[in-house]
Amino acid sequence: MLTLPRTVGRVAVLLSAGALALTPLLAQVEMTGDIVAELPGELSLDAVAFAGNAPGQNRMDVFIQVGYDALTFVKQGEAYVASYEVTLSVLDSSRAQVTEKTWSEEVKTSDFNESVASNAYSLSRRVVPVTPGIYFLSLQVRDGESRRVRKITRQILVSDMNGSGLSLSDIMLLNRVSAEGEKRSIIPNVSSNLGEVSEPAYFFIEIYNKMPIDSVRLVVSVLSAKGERVLETDTILGIQSGKNEQILRFDHTGLSLGDYRLFARAFPVRPWPSPDTVYLAESNRPFFVRLRGLPRDIKDIDLAVDQLRYIAREGEYNHIDDAPNPEEKLKRFMEFWKKRDPNPSTPRNERMEQYYRRVEYANKHFSHY
Repeated sequence: MLTLPRTVGRVAVLLSAGALALTPLLAQVEMTGDIVAELPGELSLDAVAFAGNAPGQNRMDVFIQVGYDALTFVKQGEAYVASYEVTLSVLDSSRAQVTEKTWSEEVKTSDFNESVASNAYSLSRRVVPVTPGIYFLSLQVRDGESRRVRKITRQILVSDMNGSGLSLSDIMLLNRVSAEGEKRSIIPNVSSNLGEVSEPAYFFIEIYNKMPIDSVRLVVSVLSAKGERVLETDTILGIQSGKNEQILRFDHTGLSLGDYRLFARAFPVRPWPSPDTVYLAESNRPFFVRLRGLPRDIKDIDLAVDQLRYIAREGEYNHIDDAPNPEEKLKRFMEFWKKRDPNPSTPRNERMEQYYRRVEYANKHFSHY
């Protein structure tokens, strides 16, 4: 059972006695789509699908994470308060509305520094019963004070998890896992960015077993945007009939900036998995590696430097491009943009974000200069 209390800031999921109890959470399924509104501030949408209790039914948990830097705080007495309104629409493959939910959230901090913290956020969750298929999510978040609106759209594939054999839920990315007695606390990762997670990452997955087996080999692979296999591990897991909850670790810390896809494939324990072995079930999800202060549009630091040709002086460009190693190149790149930051007191560089957002737009919509 998943439960999410009303809360803000960093939150944690508690697991105990085979049940998943959530104090904050995140989610995931196959997603495509981009933020529509080009406004400052962090806004993340994620969803995770699990098998439902009834045959042919799934449950999709949708999570909305709104960064404090996307909200307008007003001082009320000794506290700083912000509010926002959320409208979530879920459409099926024919664009018929499955459900629409509207609700309001209030955020309260004790001091000004917390209200402008770039790593603080408000998290909310809604549960939608669904059957397997393609869905479209439309999210609108309206700031209560400024009335500015941010929008995100997503296309989501929910797979069939109620077959007669073995199946997997969607993958839930985690930032950290800790244990206290029989209870386990997990810190979720709603943004799908592992670039700021300094230790090996974890993920949560459910295995639904209707086969006469008591173990399975789970092979976890990470593929780059070019389809290159950059990481792979395999683990033998003991499983029982019905639902099995698993938390597994994968070491992403050696990955460079870029987009990736995490695969989890369940194989029979014997024979040993090979490319020719047919897997019993598969689940996968995208994630990316970015550093704080870098726009999401920057996926390759070498390419980002090359795209400076249009605005950098020749000497500035050569200084960055001639860096002896990737670390120094990134340092010089950040120094270039720091000089052009319109608001150096914040961790975000709006001018850099705007520039690379325009570069990305040009790459998508034009085939030549």
